[in-house]
Amino acid sequence: MDKKVTMQDVADAAGVSKSTVSFILNGRDDLRISEQTKKKVWQVINMLNYRPNLYAKNLRGTKSNNVIAFYMGQGLSDLEKLNFFEFFDAAANILLESGKRAQLLLDIDRLDNVDAIVARNLAKEDFSALAECNFIPVIAGDCVVNDPIFYEVSIDYPAVKESADKSLPAGYTYVCTYPKDDRLRHQLLSVFPEVRFVKCYADLTALEGNSFLVTEPLLQKALLGLGKEIFYPDGLMERQIRQVLECVSLAVSREHQEQHSFYIS
Repeated sequence: MDKKVTMQDVADAAGVSKSTVSFILNGRDDLRISEQTKKKVWQVINMLNYRPNLYAKNLRGTKSNNVIAFYMGQGLSDLEKLNFFEFFDAAANILLESGKRAQLLLDIDRLDNVDAIVARNLAKEDFSALAECNFIPVIAGDCVVNDPIFYEVSIDYPAVKESADKSLPAGYTYVCTYPKDDRLRHQLLSVFPEVRFVKCYADLTALEGNSFLVTEPLLQKALLGLGKEIFYPDGLMERQIRQVLECVSLAVSREHQEQHSFYIS
């Protein structure tokens, strides 16, 4: 039998006291509790499916909409937009297998008609802003969140490097679209000896060398078109998408899970 979620569990996950959770549930406006803290507590309440009978009417609905939103991010170049839409289209097709559909989200806004939001390649502050204004699960892809109430799906870069070293023994440069997350950029620079971040097609044509590792199918196609030698882990994007959607299912179920970070290679 699943362990019943308690008010203390909510307090621990939100990083506040049990009394603060109680005050928020009781609508104690006479106390000075920040809006950010209130949003965090309500988010945890919904994530953990905490349902004290007295306050059940205050909690957001649990009816499934069979819709997953994908946040594109702002200020993207044409190359970055194409990269996003390749992922979005592939995810939409996989969702159709189970009778679900994908919805495009262009702005950081609150959604009440979807089951979860998938956010990829965001700076941590943008991910936090998106999560804070929503009371549904938000799944992080290719951004380092390090918060146990969110699921993260990232590429296992050391494992990918090991495979690339075998396929391109003479050496190579790792190429990817510009990571918005500072910690992800630093991780990539520490894992690979040679790294190039690209934002547009001109950046691709300006690359020096002939052998490249990529983890995005769009860049694989573009560099192959330029006559380059490319290593791309077969099926990587599909494995990423399926793991993201598995995390959506876990988050929507609101069942307790020990593991919240997943690495794909």
